[in-house]
Amino acid sequence: MHRTRLSPRTAAAAAAVALVTVALGACSDESASERFCDDRADLSDQMSEVADEVAAGNLGEAQDELSDVEEDFRDLQSSLDDLSAEQRAELAPEVDELESQVNDLSDADSMEDLSTGSNDVVTSVESILGQVGDALSC
Repeated sequence: MHRTRLSPRTAAAAAAVALVTVALGACSDESASERFCDDRADLSDQMSEVADEVAAGNLGEAQDELSDVEEDFRDLQSSLDDLSAEQRAELAPEVDELESQVNDLSDADSMEDLSTGSNDVVTSVESILGQVGDALSC
């Protein structure tokens, strides 16, 4: 049986294709990580707006901002689904707790409930920030 040897040029081309394939795979993971980081930052910013409205005593304005909080949270959940299985496993418990708190916040009908709920969500977002920083380097 006759073996065909690859020329150095062909071997180099094959190695380059392999490297590009690996790099593209890494980019898609990085892109998912970046989306999650961006979505976490958007949620954090939106929660700051709610907290500002609560601090100013503007219950109506704070409640209006909650629809944006819910939308930003849905974006965060969606980007969580795009992460690797290991990253999802690490971040999912925090996101699940955050979901519960966002739902409770949406049900708030008094300034006291909204204040307490928004503080809980801000704390969770900060916790996720730490988790994200460790897990995703953002």
